[in-house]
Amino acid sequence: MEQPKTREDKIFQSVPHMLMNTVKIYPDRTAFRFRRGGRIVSVSYREFGDLVEDLAHGLAAIGLRRHDRVAILSENRVEWSIVDFAVMAIGGIVVPVYQTLSADQMAYILMDSGVRVIFVENRYHYEKLMQIQEQLPNLKTILTFEPIRNAERPTTIFKRILRLGDKHRAARPGWFDRSLKEINREDVCSIVYTSGTTGDPKGVILRHSGFIESIINTESVLPLKPDDIFLSFLPLSHLYERVAGHWTPMYRGCCIAYARSLSTVVEDMQAFHPTVLVSVPQFFEKVTAGIRRKINDSGLFQRITFRLAEKLGNHLADENRERKSCLFLKLFRPFARRFVFEKLQRYLGGSLRCPISGGAPLSQETARFFEAMELPIIEGYGLTETHLVITLSPPGKHRPGSCGPPIPGVSVRIADDGEVLVRGKTIMNGYHNAPELTASVIDANGWFHTGDIGQLDNDNYLTLTDRKKNILVISSGEKIAPAPIETKIKESPYIDEACLVGDGRDFITALIVPDMEAILHWSRKQSLPYADLEDLLPSPELKRLLKLEINHQQKQLAWFEQIKTFVILDHPLEIRKGELTPTMKVRRAVLEGKYWEEIDSMYGKGKEKAASRQCE
Repeated sequence: MEQPKTREDKIFQSVPHMLMNTVKIYPDRTAFRFRRGGRIVSVSYREFGDLVEDLAHGLAAIGLRRHDRVAILSENRVEWSIVDFAVMAIGGIVVPVYQTLSADQMAYILMDSGVRVIFVENRYHYEKLMQIQEQLPNLKTILTFEPIRNAERPTTIFKRILRLGDKHRAARPGWFDRSLKEINREDVCSIVYTSGTTGDPKGVILRHSGFIESIINTESVLPLKPDDIFLSFLPLSHLYERVAGHWTPMYRGCCIAYARSLSTVVEDMQAFHPTVLVSVPQFFEKVTAGIRRKINDSGLFQRITFRLAEKLGNHLADENRERKSCLFLKLFRPFARRFVFEKLQRYLGGSLRCPISGGAPLSQETARFFEAMELPIIEGYGLTETHLVITLSPPGKHRPGSCGPPIPGVSVRIADDGEVLVRGKTIMNGYHNAPELTASVIDANGWFHTGDIGQLDNDNYLTLTDRKKNILVISSGEKIAPAPIETKIKESPYIDEACLVGDGRDFITALIVPDMEAILHWSRKQSLPYADLEDLLPSPELKRLLKLEINHQQKQLAWFEQIKTFVILDHPLEIRKGELTPTMKVRRAVLEGKYWEEIDSMYGKGKEKAASRQCE
């Protein structure tokens, strides 16, 4: 079978059809690489396709029917994807569940979606499930990726289902192909619960045709090569990783390598040598800050060489965008490439050609840094409700601060109040069990109201400002979009997170999370008498440093946008504590509820313990 070439030929019947097309074209290419038992394991597309078919047979053998809901509660691993495709191949509906959710949040999703079967990774996830089993009358079967001994409720291990499937397959030749043929392009194949930054999660109803449109039209903007290697470390339970980091590369026969954890990403890049990295701004910002720290600690020659190379890189990038050419700058490019750019590229595995950022705004400082190093970051914008991608910057045509023009098949316009509206074949079916909520976001003309504020330039490039619900209105009536200010503040190498506060108040304040590694490093260089973070965080020296950094970053802001005072938080924000979404966005309402005393203290209403970490 030839790889589809024309737009008309590209329409697959379903997501599993797309996979099996790749299996047929590239059977011997490596689909997955990962570490297991101290060694690197590779799985070819032929092997992966066989495992998907075996599991589909096995699920049928235990009684799974078309349209049954199947949940997956697990960290990223190849079994996650095998389950994903196998369930869809027999007409089932996949319900991903974030492994960081509390038991109550998990119960809400499993009850609302009507899950009958769930795959859990290990005992930790199994025990969380046992806490809520009385609330789940529809849940009939628990399957596990790893063995669980002395389980309170009977479970079946993944490998046993594969063995059942092997027997079912031998007895029913042709069954898998017949099952695929029964899938309708408009069938629902997944219900994905948005993590959101406030309120209960919403179950987004998604279909095969929407995913196929999104994948094919995205790849037409960002062409992939069969020998591309993607590194996976964002959670598969989020649509960003599932579609952009898995299904899209699999459409072109690319390889997906699994990082062991967020903390080992750079090390894993050096082991797997990815060419494409799907990530969030926080990762790129931490890489930038880490490299700058190393440069600042190096010798005079290295510091001067790096700064000259960065300046040269930025000038060349600007000239390329403006289609100008300077012979003097081009003569120095080989020098900068050899002594600076290649070192950075080796640090990131040596093969990276396409870093992709989404999920939140990327700071212009970080974008300019990577652009100067000849690794321009491609920015995009998407939502679960649109089967992911809405806009994407074409390679070589990116613009720092913008997330690009709409992909083919998607229309974007800006409402009178600045809200981004989207229309096209990739708009969701609706929210599960919430028809009124669905009607409130999809209007009579088919426009989906995203809740984001943005603007389109003359070339149809979209620039986002903030979420509509995040706009702060202070008592004098001025409106402030916090996200651009927070992004600017985080350009400081000493600030990890910033959360602006001030809705209905007299002025703007902030909750500040320092970059713990950076401030410890700074403290030692300054020979300050603080042995650890516990002593350093409340110190007057740190307060002065952060105040100087904030004032430097906000000097171009209007008076009403400027942070007048702030409180220093004593720990990094975490997904598992509900402070961040899986794509590392701050849950503003959670922080405001959690630190209300600290916030009140900045407006003269708090207690002394909160004021001790406050800086005027």
